[in-house]
Amino acid sequence: MKSIKRTPTHSTHAKARLMMSVRMALFGASLLPMGALAQSNEAVQSTQNNQETASQPSKSLERLASYYHAKPSQDARCQGVWIHPSQNRQSQTLAEQLGADTESDNHYDDTVDFLDDVAASDAMPSDDLEAQSSASSLQAQADQTKNNDGTYYAQADYGYYDNDEYAELSGNVILEQNGQQVLADKITFNPKTGESNASGQVVFGDNPANILNTQESNTDKQNKGAGVGIIGVAGELDYNAQTQTANAQDVAFASTTIGAHGHAKEMKKVSDSEYHMNDVMFTTCPPTERKWHLDADSIEINSDTGRGIAKNSTLKIKDVPVFYLPYFNFPIDDRRSSGFLLPRAGFGSSDGFEVTTPYYMNLAPNYDLTLSPTVFTNRNPMLEAEFRYLTEKYGSGIIDGGYLPSDRKYNDEDRYHLFYDHEWHSKALKNLSAYATYRHVSDSEYLNDFDTLGLKNNPLNLSRRIGVSYYNEHLTADLKAETFQTLDGTNNDGTPIQDKDKPYSRLPQLAVSYSLPKSTDALGERFNIPSSLDRVDVTGIHNTAYFKKSIKDNSETEKSGVRMYNQISASYPMLRSWGYFTPKVSLNHLYASYDEDSLAVQNLSEKEGSYSVFAPQIGLDTAAFFEKSGSPFGWFDESLGGYQVLSPRLKYNYTPHKDQSNIPNFETAFSAMSYDQLLSNTWFLGYDRIQDLHAITPALSYRYIDKDGLTRFDGGLAQQFYLDDLNVGIDNSQAYSENSSGLAWKASTQPLNSLWVDADGSFSHDYDLNHVTAQIRYQPNEQSLYSFGVINRKENKALVQLPLQAYTAAAIFPINNRWRLLGQAQYDYRNDRLLDALVGINYEDCCYGLSVYARRYRNSLNPDADANNAIMAEIRLNGITSGGRLNNLMNDKVLGYENVQNAWQRAY
Repeated sequence: MKSIKRTPTHSTHAKARLMMSVRMALFGASLLPMGALAQSNEAVQSTQNNQETASQPSKSLERLASYYHAKPSQDARCQGVWIHPSQNRQSQTLAEQLGADTESDNHYDDTVDFLDDVAASDAMPSDDLEAQSSASSLQAQADQTKNNDGTYYAQADYGYYDNDEYAELSGNVILEQNGQQVLADKITFNPKTGESNASGQVVFGDNPANILNTQESNTDKQNKGAGVGIIGVAGELDYNAQTQTANAQDVAFASTTIGAHGHAKEMKKVSDSEYHMNDVMFTTCPPTERKWHLDADSIEINSDTGRGIAKNSTLKIKDVPVFYLPYFNFPIDDRRSSGFLLPRAGFGSSDGFEVTTPYYMNLAPNYDLTLSPTVFTNRNPMLEAEFRYLTEKYGSGIIDGGYLPSDRKYNDEDRYHLFYDHEWHSKALKNLSAYATYRHVSDSEYLNDFDTLGLKNNPLNLSRRIGVSYYNEHLTADLKAETFQTLDGTNNDGTPIQDKDKPYSRLPQLAVSYSLPKSTDALGERFNIPSSLDRVDVTGIHNTAYFKKSIKDNSETEKSGVRMYNQISASYPMLRSWGYFTPKVSLNHLYASYDEDSLAVQNLSEKEGSYSVFAPQIGLDTAAFFEKSGSPFGWFDESLGGYQVLSPRLKYNYTPHKDQSNIPNFETAFSAMSYDQLLSNTWFLGYDRIQDLHAITPALSYRYIDKDGLTRFDGGLAQQFYLDDLNVGIDNSQAYSENSSGLAWKASTQPLNSLWVDADGSFSHDYDLNHVTAQIRYQPNEQSLYSFGVINRKENKALVQLPLQAYTAAAIFPINNRWRLLGQAQYDYRNDRLLDALVGINYEDCCYGLSVYARRYRNSLNPDADANNAIMAEIRLNGITSGGRLNNLMNDKVLGYENVQNAWQRAY
């Protein structure tokens, strides 16, 4: 190697200008394609290449394919992965390479000074004009504290500079900084004009694993195209450091992060934030098998606005065009912006075929609008809109509406809906919030008709409410006003809904629960709560409302008015390691008064229409804990170990009977019989009745926990024995004179890590079956799930319980790594009819996903009507779209589906 000496033959100013231009040119050129393509790899998710590019494969694409490495398994969902070019740079630093030939007092404080020395050294002497060294390495150490841009390298077989207007690096040229790399056969540069050219096997990329500069934010890196895993190949690259413009020919690119690749016949950088590409192709398929790709005549990228514009875009399956957009505006980063969303299509038995093409409008940073026109084959077109807003002081909300004029399948009537939700959280008082909800539809069939797969909830009563709530450690309060739109439907006995069956409006309703602070709490110290009360738990409940329900069809006499309920309780828990003993006393008060309309209809005076009831309550709750190490009967001591806990429990309640027969029932219902219900203090859900309960409830629970802390079995038995008859019911016909409730039980077990069994049930007082619910779930691997359940519920007039006998089943399992089957069903064997059934097939690879589902279901408002049928196909272009409406349906119907779906999506 020829020794290198310092030869200061020209001015420092000229050298600084030259070498700064070299740095800007070379690294500007390297960052250009990465920055442009890092953003356009998302951009071209809606764009493509033209037919000429498809018919004439580029050399850049062919060379890019060499960086796609096949996986050894033929069953892999993706055939291979993109691998960054291996780095073949010498590890010696410049100081090590110069050794004794370098003067000891030479210090390179910044990049310009170092490159100045290189330009002035004998490595490129002005008198010889040529110098060559085999695989010589030039390295610059930038001032990382000052510039924060890390170390960069330049390496070539040959370097040349004429000290005027021509500089050249050639032969295995490598430029690198912070993991961003450019490889080329040759790079030339004119320091006077700032023009540079890279040619011959040009390869550029940024490997996220090699990014050295960790002080930059992730957002900044993404905006600069750094760290997104780009590999690029170009036939030629021209760059002007003075105008900050560039032009590249025959550009192919790949993203290692999303497994996508594409090609542009030409790419231009017209400013720091604008890039233009011609004849563009993009796909997430492997280069060995492009099942689909997107073509576009041109794409314009603007990193300032975060938008891209594609013109004459075509989606092609293989080489067959299936979708065309003459103009397509799309996002290139996470910023919200206007543009078309992925269209949806489906087929229903009542609607025929339907297609929805949503368009998103980013109106401002804090509000947006999505318009969704839908075309039906047998109805008039429909327009839906969703407006979202976010304010600094007044909260956030969503307004959702839809309108279909003169529906041909609904007597030419207009169909519409309006939904509104708003939330507000106080900044001054962090636990104070407010909310508002509004629901309205034109008719009872609206939700059923315009939801092809029945994904929306179809309730009988649509709520409209507004309220404010507050909570802290000792207080929870909610004040609301609520009314309902009740849709036409049938009661459980099949009779039509009448005014008397509709819910009461609450105008308004106040619900408060509270507890007395302890002396050590902040509130306790503030109000000087004595420490002697710390052992006593004092709690209270208040619920007051004005209930209004107008009766216009004479189905019953109107009974509207005010209802107020109060309860205050004091308990003294005595806790020990072996168990607990808790006595409790309470005082309940119930007050009700009819309003003027109800008094007039019933011909009552104000005094006759007012009722007040006080009822004391005494309770005792005690339990013991018996713990034993080891597994049940020692069966699993060696494999599972762990310990067992047996807990007998006894609860006593006494509330005397108080006549409440004249008090209207505004919102109260009976609770279903269960293990947990028998250990509560009342059978009523609501505050219109005070339970006259005088009973003893023995219970027994058992739990087994293995050595890893996993609960293998948890179960319990309970039965309530009555010391007095129960005389208070929802109405006068619901007195209960039996001596016990019957036995209730629950059990949950996991005998294997992949098997769960859950069951609960109850027997009547004479031990006839009242109800049983059981489900078994089996998950042999994270991508499979099988479940089967049974519900058998007998009629129980005392509990207002209607009969139901049904089976439920679900199965989700892969056929191989790309195909899977899934389905679920609910069958009413009492009425011999299918309530809900869904079956589908799903295909996934790294290129695209396809799901085809068929569903048969009944309208929950009118289950005796004919069933609805629907078929939907959903295509997802991986890397562009994800999720889907059908996944939401399965997640709602099948317990555990979300985990299975996540595992399926990860199996790439």
